[in-house]
Amino acid sequence: MTDTVQIRWLGQGGYEIAAPDGATLMIDPYLSDEVERELGNARVVPAPVAVDEAAPTVVVATHWHPDHLDPELARSLGRRAAPTTWLGPSSNASRLVGWGVAQDLVVDLDRDDQRTVGPFTVRAGFARHDVPGWLCEDAISVAVEVAGVRIFHTGDTEYDARVLAMRDHGPYDVGLFVMNGTGGCMNVYEAALMAHQMAPRIAVPCHYGLWSTAGYGEGATLDPQQFVDVCARLGGPDTRVLEHGGTLRV
Repeated sequence: MTDTVQIRWLGQGGYEIAAPDGATLMIDPYLSDEVERELGNARVVPAPVAVDEAAPTVVVATHWHPDHLDPELARSLGRRAAPTTWLGPSSNASRLVGWGVAQDLVVDLDRDDQRTVGPFTVRAGFARHDVPGWLCEDAISVAVEVAGVRIFHTGDTEYDARVLAMRDHGPYDVGLFVMNGTGGCMNVYEAALMAHQMAPRIAVPCHYGLWSTAGYGEGATLDPQQFVDVCARLGGPDTRVLEHGGTLRV
């Protein structure tokens, strides 16, 4: 038990948020090799926690793509006695139940909804994740409040002013911003602009470094130093680049 909130990067858009009492919330945890099986994209770094060792109190999946809603993790957690609550847009629900998660542990979190589970209060906002053939009409961004700390996560989204409505639920201590620039996500310059506009105390880039460069597609923006540099040129916010499995304490 600690007196701080700890945020650990799980890779891609995934984070584990640990409350001072030891409860944990995972956002978009991708811990398996499902994307390699489905799409051929192999990891270039291992998951910092094994699927069968992960034991979150809450999982928030911002949309149903397998690097955000991990079917192997869902099946593993669904087999265990200790319950994990799943929050996310309505399109996640039938997938989770089909993978063996009990219906009463699947709670819809659609845009403008707010749910509280244990020490975590989670609010959903807009995200625009338009991927041909993989459209997520109800993808969300999220704000998490725990122990007086507020954390914003863009989810996978293009730059869209509608995401900025989540400023109304700040101010934020930490903002987590996708920056890879392909597959329906902001590029590094758009991510830095959104970070400047959202104005968290600390901005952290994500959604890079899990596949090979080719795996992200032509035109991807995968250098987090660019995010740092552009934020600095815009006049803030302060930034932090995490290593895979690295932790930020707030």
